[in-house]
Amino acid sequence: MKPIIELKNVSVSYGVGKSNEVNAIKNIDLQIFPGEYIVFFGPSGCGKSTLLYTIAGLESATEGDVIVADRNLNTIHSGDLISFYRDTIGMVFQAFYLVAHLSAKDNMMLSKMFSGVSVAEREKRADELMLKFGITEYSDRKPGMMSGGQQQRTAIARALMNDPEIILADEPVGNLDSKNSEIVLELLAKINREEKKTVIQVTHNPKDTHYADRVFYMKDGMIERVVKNAKAARSSTGQGEMSEFERLSQMNPDLSHLGVQAKLMMRSLLMPYDITTEQRIEEIIEKFLKKEISKMDLLKYLDDSKIGAGLYSQKARRITDIIDDSTKEISKINEVRSSNVSADTQVKTEAMIVRKHLLDHYLGKCSLEQCQRLERGISARIANEISEEQFRTFLSNPIKKDGVGLNRLTAKKFSKEVELVTSK
Repeated sequence: MKPIIELKNVSVSYGVGKSNEVNAIKNIDLQIFPGEYIVFFGPSGCGKSTLLYTIAGLESATEGDVIVADRNLNTIHSGDLISFYRDTIGMVFQAFYLVAHLSAKDNMMLSKMFSGVSVAEREKRADELMLKFGITEYSDRKPGMMSGGQQQRTAIARALMNDPEIILADEPVGNLDSKNSEIVLELLAKINREEKKTVIQVTHNPKDTHYADRVFYMKDGMIERVVKNAKAARSSTGQGEMSEFERLSQMNPDLSHLGVQAKLMMRSLLMPYDITTEQRIEEIIEKFLKKEISKMDLLKYLDDSKIGAGLYSQKARRITDIIDDSTKEISKINEVRSSNVSADTQVKTEAMIVRKHLLDHYLGKCSLEQCQRLERGISARIANEISEEQFRTFLSNPIKKDGVGLNRLTAKKFSKEVELVTSK
């Protein structure tokens, strides 16, 4: 499916060339597909609103290409840009931005005044939307006579007046109480679900992320990781069951990518332990992933009960070797991802690296046919053509059922290792 929004190496900087130059967003690459509900999540100042405004054409990219609904916003003519603002996107802001001296209905119709549409048509459209959003009785009220929730529903209705393809919502419930927040978010989800509008929401509240098909976690002007929500995801995204990495990301939205990777590695290798020990091990692994400590330091921390996790020496040594080896494979895969190769070549190269990694530590026998099927399955999992569970089933299915023919324990181990070293 062709993306409705695509950003290629996009950066937005202020004060370029000056001593106080600020990089608001840096080297952003993303694709958003028609009908998706996307959330940009992160702390204040991470660049999520700047990214939204860049997609809206309200901020200009310093570098890179911003392509929205087949228009490159860097090269679009001013006349086309007006049409883009009017027909392609609808904006919803935290502060509502309703005109104080106009009624709710007039605020809604304002966006259609310059479209050459008659007053009768404008009123008909406004009446339909007010009825749909349950605000008909507030039609003649000015914003000052309406609650925050009523104002935001009016603002959303205004954004839909021109029937845009894309709704962009910047902290839409930031000024609302919990009850009205839920009403507004359910309304956005309903618009996305029933009208197939692409919705992109900015939020700093992890409770809001469950509405999304995918969550883009941001930090320091960059997208740190992208996590799909299995409960919300629909066939239009081409995505299926949530992986363990994604589940951990959703459970721990404030963790960095390496922090989640450390948690996944710990759970894969060391469970179960008490919470204190788990936290110590996670911190140690994350330090190693950041290259803040050496392999010898890692072993020392895992072994020493006073300053580290307190594992017995033999297990600490075995775990250290496994972590070191997995980290090397992660580095190899990251090198492939940062190289200038086609998507197909990238997937094939990653699959070959992972297949070799798995078989180097496999004590059983693997025929040529099994090796080829294993690599094919890894490619499908990396490309997200199959879910983690489907991949595990494929590994354990017998050869005659077009599987790899591994026993269930090995299939489970291989599946977990693939998730670990290929997590994005």
